[in-house]
Amino acid sequence: MNERTTSSLISSTPCFTGCVHGARSMSGTRTVFRAFGLRAVLLFTVLLISYGGDEVAVFALTFHLSSSGALFVAGLQVAALLPGVLLGRYVGKLLIGRKPGAVVAAASAAQAAVAVVLSFDLPAAGTVGFVALLAVVNTFSVTMLNAALPMLAATEVAESAYGLGQSASSLAMVLGPLAGAGLFAVMGVRGALLIDAATFLTVAAYGVAVRAVPLAEDAEPDAKPERGGLTGTAILTVGLVFVVIGTTAGTDVAFVFLVREHMPDSAVAVLGFATAAWAIGIMLGSSLVSRVSSVSPVVRLALSGSLIGAVYLACGLAPTAAVLLTTFVLGGLANAIFNATLRAAIYRMVGPSEATRAFGTFLAGVNAAILCGIAIATPFAEGASATAYTVGGGAALLAALVAIPVALRTSAEVPAEDVAT
Repeated sequence: MNERTTSSLISSTPCFTGCVHGARSMSGTRTVFRAFGLRAVLLFTVLLISYGGDEVAVFALTFHLSSSGALFVAGLQVAALLPGVLLGRYVGKLLIGRKPGAVVAAASAAQAAVAVVLSFDLPAAGTVGFVALLAVVNTFSVTMLNAALPMLAATEVAESAYGLGQSASSLAMVLGPLAGAGLFAVMGVRGALLIDAATFLTVAAYGVAVRAVPLAEDAEPDAKPERGGLTGTAILTVGLVFVVIGTTAGTDVAFVFLVREHMPDSAVAVLGFATAAWAIGIMLGSSLVSRVSSVSPVVRLALSGSLIGAVYLACGLAPTAAVLLTTFVLGGLANAIFNATLRAAIYRMVGPSEATRAFGTFLAGVNAAILCGIAIATPFAEGASATAYTVGGGAALLAALVAIPVALRTSAEVPAEDVAT
């Protein structure tokens, strides 16, 4: 997934993913949360290692395939996203009732094996094919982690757990490409992919270590939506806000061209600093998201989606280094709130017993939105990058603004205590 809009957990994505159902207490909660600090630090470390390995692999594979032409680079993106679209819903159903640790361990071990195969000198088409296989297995780990992250982090506030995952992903987004460039220069694509395989084995070891952690300790099979979820007209808000994901994901294709075309003398530096600015914003937003969890989730989604769209629109209208570096911090902050709110609200809407099913469908929808955005924006990315940013940002802003009245009306219909986390 594109971290700027979807924050995959062990992508992200790693996505970048049982938990407290609404604001209820779980049996044994006090015992579980005594280890909050250690569990959270361990989870953050594992996610950081995994995301970092993914970034290294993406850098190496993209650079490696670029010599085969743009078609294969585009094929790499499609191969990484399409399995989630086709299989997400079915994987979510299959994982209902499974323990997170066992699923993560098995999936990560399989991903390590595929990464080792990818490290050999495969033809371009073979590389794309094995990336697709890697994405198939990744669908299992991403779906399960999305559903289990609050339990693995041992926190009663779901937004805090998803914010933790986003912080790890954003830090990897800055450090990963730097490490990837160094490893690729010294060890080549094979060495970079073997490093990625090692990070998968680290995640597998973590899965074994937490294999006894259940998805939810007290979830009833027919659990109903609880406080802090999305119900009724709020579903419309989620549909509208999905436009934010598609339009900004497509616009991101034009990012490198925007910098190269409008800031040619400092393109490399601006690319690096802008990526860092977005990551800093994500870390800031991740630290704030639990503090605004008392605000209705649909209001948070609409307002943060509006800010994301406004940032892209501003960059299209005034494509300068100063605008990018300033607005990208705000965009990252809004991105963090948007992603953590959406995931936490989906969890509460379905309850822990159905979380994997919901997040499997969620993964399919997100990946489909990203693919559509990429397909629409790619023809206009080079040569019209500012226009792509202006149109994409404007569309995202408009979609979110349309959702705001629905969000406010829904919020007004729900008592204040019912939106508290």
